[in-house]
Amino acid sequence: MTMLSNENDAPGHRGRRSFMCVIRLPFATLRGRLVVGAVALWILLCLIFLAFGWQAGKLLVNETNHQHLRYEAELISNSITLDVNERFRELERLAERISLPKQGALLEHHAYTMESLFEAIIVFDLSSRVVDEWPIDVGRIGNNFADREYARFMHAFKTPYVSAPFIGRITNTPLILMLVPLYDNEGHYNGFLGGLVNIKKSRLFNNFDQLRLGDGGYVTISTAAGQRIYAPHQQEAIVTLPDTISPVLKQALDGWEGESLDHSIFGDPQLVAYRQIWPANWVVGVHLPQAQAEAPLIAGMKIITTYAGGALLLIFPLVWGGIWLALRSLAHLARQIQELQDGRRFVLNIPTNMKELRTVIDVINSAESSRQGSLRDLAESEALLKGTLSASPQGMFVTDQRGQVTFINDALQQLLGNDTPRDLKHWCDRVHSDDRQDVEAAWLHSLENQTSFARQFRFLDADQKSYWLDVHTAAVRVSNQFIGTVGTVRDITQHQNEYAQKHWEAEHDPLTGLLNRRGLRRHLEELLIQWQSMEKPTAVILFDLDHFKPVNDQGGHALGDQVLQQVANILQSEIRSSDWAARQGGDEFAVIMPGCTTARALTIADSLRGSIAASSIEAQGRQWKVTASIGVSHFHPGDKTIDEVLNRADTASYQAKQSGRNKIEGYVDG
Repeated sequence: MTMLSNENDAPGHRGRRSFMCVIRLPFATLRGRLVVGAVALWILLCLIFLAFGWQAGKLLVNETNHQHLRYEAELISNSITLDVNERFRELERLAERISLPKQGALLEHHAYTMESLFEAIIVFDLSSRVVDEWPIDVGRIGNNFADREYARFMHAFKTPYVSAPFIGRITNTPLILMLVPLYDNEGHYNGFLGGLVNIKKSRLFNNFDQLRLGDGGYVTISTAAGQRIYAPHQQEAIVTLPDTISPVLKQALDGWEGESLDHSIFGDPQLVAYRQIWPANWVVGVHLPQAQAEAPLIAGMKIITTYAGGALLLIFPLVWGGIWLALRSLAHLARQIQELQDGRRFVLNIPTNMKELRTVIDVINSAESSRQGSLRDLAESEALLKGTLSASPQGMFVTDQRGQVTFINDALQQLLGNDTPRDLKHWCDRVHSDDRQDVEAAWLHSLENQTSFARQFRFLDADQKSYWLDVHTAAVRVSNQFIGTVGTVRDITQHQNEYAQKHWEAEHDPLTGLLNRRGLRRHLEELLIQWQSMEKPTAVILFDLDHFKPVNDQGGHALGDQVLQQVANILQSEIRSSDWAARQGGDEFAVIMPGCTTARALTIADSLRGSIAASSIEAQGRQWKVTASIGVSHFHPGDKTIDEVLNRADTASYQAKQSGRNKIEGYVDG
């Protein structure tokens, strides 16, 4: 399964490797890097130039278009202002001739002469009732419009006024009403005169098609109250602007005039210019999409980019050729350095006038001369070292910085045999399993930290026979650089055996082979530490022999020694394999029982007591018997030393002797 998966993935891996090779190819040589760097520099300069050109062009385009929009906005606002003022003047002249609001007054004073300015002319009395109209028979006469805002305004302020746009009740068309007050011959206000303007048909809003705003530019007219009465493609004649209008338009509705960057209702950036039509309280907006304004700039930048790319294509071969010529000497240098490394050349000889390259050649020649001298010195030193190590009667070896053996002298070869291991893995395989982990960890630590190594461990020969080795190594450094180790090896098998024998004799009783007092106390101290750290229970049995003195006095010391040996054998047969038996001296014996509860120890002690009591020795024509008074104790939580548990066991043994001998006493609960 794994092989199939690898085969399936192989084409993909090869494809990725091929792609990465193509990407890295230009950077594989100094020439390629310089060419790529030159091209990248050219592109960077072009990008910087284009960026600055774009910003400067954008500022210029925006300023130019703002001037254009300013001109168009002022032209439109002035035109509409003149048109509104003209209508007001005509209404005021007509109002001067009508002193009394009455039916027929408009026909009498030739109101039809203003047919080109208004769709209709209406006369209102003081109650806001229509008393006369022209054209007649439309149906407005007699209707009262006191609820209209324009009626309330005229009665309150009695000044010329352009009403808010509204839908006519009679004609159901979108209208605005231009109003002037009426006064009688004595100057008393007695009503007002109005001229109706149809928003959809009036020439006030139909003269914007000839403006030079391009395909996307357009004009809007809005009232200061927030109603749009003209916009291209506006479906409804009167549109109430939403609450979320742009801050620029909001300023314009509050009376601001000027140019700015704004956004259309669709969120597209656009340049705008706003002007006020004060007589009508309207705002004219001239809008130009920023994309349209910047279109010539973008086209120009594209042309410049094309020219820059063409220039790069022309410059690229020249750059490549110039770099190739400049680096030709480096190619010769690389070839001669390779020959120098292969031993086919001993000095660099490149004819060049390039000062920097000449300096490099001189430095390399000087370094090569020093290197050749160092190699000769090193070869001599190595020969001297190998000769010294080979002549040494002690086993010696040398390793590299990774611990691989690079040299073994004859003495070590003779000690370890012909199959001497050369690397760490095979060395560890030959180390005794009980010592292997410690030796391997210490050896790796010495290599990683470049320190000395000193260990004594058991080593296995080809026949798996173990013998003890004493190995010492020292780190070797050249110019403070770690290059490996040198080590010595001694066979210390006889020494270890002698040491083990001495150690055994120091802790064992020569008569019985049991632990002596020293061995007993050492094992007990180790178990006390385990008890204090892990609360591992340990029971202690102490006893001495009853009636042993008559045996020793009457039968002699040889018979006494025979009895002691018999008791020792009984001890070894009764206790567990994990327990230790000891003879403290004379006829005093002890047993240490790791991991054993006191109750279990009492059972073993009773079996031991019975076995001792049942045994006897035939000598000198009579039967000799002894018994044991046994005390049992165990570690208590408050124990600080082993003397505390020994004292408790000794006290229990004394109580057993006092109560009649051949008995057991124990501290079950302390």
